[in-house]
Amino acid sequence: MTHVSPWMKLSVHFDADQTSSQLDYKFTSCDGTADPRHGEYMGGVHFQQGQHVYVDVNCCGSKKSGFTSFQIVDCCIVTIPQLTQIGANVPTVYSAPSPFLQAIGATYPLQLDFESHLLPPDPELPDLRRIRQEWKHTLDVGHTKGRWELSFVITVRILRGEGVQPELRVFSFDPESSVGGTLGVD
Repeated sequence: MTHVSPWMKLSVHFDADQTSSQLDYKFTSCDGTADPRHGEYMGGVHFQQGQHVYVDVNCCGSKKSGFTSFQIVDCCIVTIPQLTQIGANVPTVYSAPSPFLQAIGATYPLQLDFESHLLPPDPELPDLRRIRQEWKHTLDVGHTKGRWELSFVITVRILRGEGVQPELRVFSFDPESSVGGTLGVD
């Protein structure tokens, strides 16, 4: 009897002063199965059927650069279905458009319903201002097994105080993902 974590958290992070558009990301779950470091799903994200996915967006920025806050302008999960069956004398079959029940198609814009938290200063990096925005909803993983290219794209407005024009930036990441297994007994 194997019990699987009913939840998973996607935490994305960017620095207001970074030059690349790459988001740092981490998937975590109680049982450690979310972001595999070995085996069949290494390098990708393996969801379990029925899991609830929470999302938070973390930003830091140098106080010397004037960073004060950030605002999420848009946020979208994109899932590109992969082949699940191909061969001679069999029909070609793809995964459903998305592993998430809320998504009808391959793109799902997250509602802009985030709760913002100013995080305490890091003693090792006292010049950094750190802010976390937690999404007030979840993405629910369906019961259809499959494989997807998964992308997360976010546009943010970076604020640097009065008299400074806000900066619009786009950040993203795109690992592979899959769904398999069920909650409870396997």
